[in-house]
Amino acid sequence: MNKFPIIKFAGRLDALSSQNFEAELEPWFENNKYIIIDLEECNYLSSTGIRILLKTHKKLVAIQGKVIITNLLPEVYQVLEMAGLHKILNLAHTPEVALEELELMTCNQLISFKIGNHEFRYQQICNRVGPLKRWKTLEMVGCNELGFSVGYGASAESENTDDLQFGLFATTSSCAGFIPDNKNVPPDFRVSPDPSNIAIMTRNAISFGQLPSGVLSVIGERMTMRDFISALGEAMLLIPNAKDKLMVLVNRNSDSPSISIVPGLTFKIERLRKADNISSISKFLSNNLTIGNIISVDSVSESEQLDDPFAWLFLPDRIEDLNTGRLNIEIKGAPALEPYQYFLIRKLYSDAANVIIEPLHGGYSAQTYQVTSYDRDGRKMRPTVLKTANRSMIDRESQRCQQYALPYIFNNSAAVLGTKFHGDRGALVYNFVGIGGESSRLIWLTHLYQRESVEALIPLFDKIFLKILKPWYGQAVKATIFPFRDHDPTLTFFPQIFQVASDLFSLSTDNKYIHFPNSSDKTINPYWFLKNEFSNRREHGVLYYESICHGDLNMQNILLDESLNVYLIDFSETKPRSAVSDFARLEAIFIGDNAPLESEEDMETYLEFVRSFYTSDSLNEIPTYIYRGAHREQVEKQALLCLRMRYYAFESVHREPDISLYYIALLEWMLPIVCYSSLSQKHKRLSMYICGLICEKIEDFK
Repeated sequence: MNKFPIIKFAGRLDALSSQNFEAELEPWFENNKYIIIDLEECNYLSSTGIRILLKTHKKLVAIQGKVIITNLLPEVYQVLEMAGLHKILNLAHTPEVALEELELMTCNQLISFKIGNHEFRYQQICNRVGPLKRWKTLEMVGCNELGFSVGYGASAESENTDDLQFGLFATTSSCAGFIPDNKNVPPDFRVSPDPSNIAIMTRNAISFGQLPSGVLSVIGERMTMRDFISALGEAMLLIPNAKDKLMVLVNRNSDSPSISIVPGLTFKIERLRKADNISSISKFLSNNLTIGNIISVDSVSESEQLDDPFAWLFLPDRIEDLNTGRLNIEIKGAPALEPYQYFLIRKLYSDAANVIIEPLHGGYSAQTYQVTSYDRDGRKMRPTVLKTANRSMIDRESQRCQQYALPYIFNNSAAVLGTKFHGDRGALVYNFVGIGGESSRLIWLTHLYQRESVEALIPLFDKIFLKILKPWYGQAVKATIFPFRDHDPTLTFFPQIFQVASDLFSLSTDNKYIHFPNSSDKTINPYWFLKNEFSNRREHGVLYYESICHGDLNMQNILLDESLNVYLIDFSETKPRSAVSDFARLEAIFIGDNAPLESEEDMETYLEFVRSFYTSDSLNEIPTYIYRGAHREQVEKQALLCLRMRYYAFESVHREPDISLYYIALLEWMLPIVCYSSLSQKHKRLSMYICGLICEKIEDFK
């Protein structure tokens, strides 16, 4: 039970609710001079609500009391700021910070002692002693977890630890200082109003938590840092069971003020703001350790002259396991994650106690995971999907999900719950509308493709493309598109195609033709075509049907639950483009990525198949294809699904039969197969021949 009442308000604090809230406050004034009002769940503040807060403030000030308002949402804080009341009312980030401030103001537990000619006073903060935690492994940690700490590590601007400058560091509630081992690298600091944004790569550290044990002061004396440190040792003897010590020492020297973390380092500052020792430590430090006020970071000097110093002491009375109260991250079916991924997961899942991370698939430039999370009482929370990638992709994906998915794809689209960033990396969490229940599991469409018959798959694909995604593909409009620019893979993820193809096949882009194996037959060299024809026709515009398209639609971006409800993710490339694009993307996966090539004989029979398959001159033409190999059922599935994709494309462009733009879109995803590390050399050679056949058809349509 808290010594000071914490009164919570949820909802809109407006004319309708203010009267009830005022009546709720009234009984607390009878026996309390100090009150905390927690507005974490208040999402609106009217002028009537402001009057209630101001009236409460004045009433308690009149009896030498205080009200502290905590957990303001940004939109509520903005209302107070516009009225200028953020400087009048007492505000704090959390009720815990407010409790610390009130404890310090009202605590009368004083211990006095003398060392030499100096008289010291230690004012204990009642019942606020926290635990000590030790960090002993290489890990990226936020200042919010470290609290007040000292250790060996580096500011984690880079993912590569070899690029970091390791050395001494010390952290406060909103600031971190660094003194690298490399003397050619100057000391530095990081400041943020959100301590979770300050990332530190730790090797060893001792954390003293967020709340000090008390305040040590000396009566109007000038002394050295050495003298004050000796008093810290004496104060520690007076506190039973103290396991270790750390102090935040304030030097009120008017010419050279400073704030030191002892043991640790010293922040030299330009001036002291509100330099009294009854302030909340977090408020005091956020006022003084700012980018504009910090002059330098130095090693602690025991000879530094102190004027009227005081210090907050951290004297933890117990050692607590590092993982107590910390998010537990369990990885299943995948290697350990990168440090930055653990760091971002802790930020995104701060409301959970335990998360189980399982890979859904590893994309070319992103990683996607299914996350099962549990609260602090062991209750299962809603299932989510986590995606990590570079910052620009995550930022783009969040924006395009809001712009192109949610307004159109109703209950089968992902909703972005949150995004977090560190340096050039980012992470995003999806929730799915409609998924629920204790046994909910997600699988991706690839699983069903591999195990189900084509008769079972076609109704599922019809559901996806003719129903769920009809708001995209069923509303195509005429627009000028630039197919040879829009579908050039070297302008997006695969600028290295030419070099990779040259290394694999010893093939020059100067040669227009290539020969089929064991044959005098030839086809167009697709890399020549990409280098020459794509660049020559890049600015050639065509009036064609355009619709919102996913942009990277593959069977790992389509997830299903146990009831075969379908959900889409990965919207980073989603935007209006040629309406046939997504269907061509899937054809490349069916016929290229999934080709059954276990032997050279398989290659020979499959080449015969694709040479017969790529003879269509229109979207609605069904080719007479031939397959004489050992994988008849699988190839038949691929062929029928490819033809189904062409049917969807045909319908999306209002039954316009021209197939040339479909073929160009198909090249965008068939050409990069040579770059896929997950596919065999046979698949890469196959893709070259398929692309050559497609280039021939495009040439025919010039």
